[in-house]
Amino acid sequence: MKRLKEILLIKDATINKVQFDKEWFFKLDDMAFHLKEDLSEVEFVHLPMLIDGEVEIVKCSSFEDIIRGRKELLS
Repeated sequence: MKRLKEILLIKDATINKVQFDKEWFFKLDDMAFHLKEDLSEVEFVHLPMLIDGEVEIVKCSSFEDIIRGRKELLS
């Protein structure tokens, strides 16, 4: 399992993200690809995100939700 640091994910240009109410949310599909893990059990919200110049509504999770979901998958 890959270790995660939120600041590195924020700087990573390959992961789409959006800041909402002072918290960063990461596109769940991008995170699953980045980690090469199934994140289908991670809690998410739908948020608007600018991707390739177009606004899309996508599944996003906070850093804490991703960490929590990964731990639950391992147990």
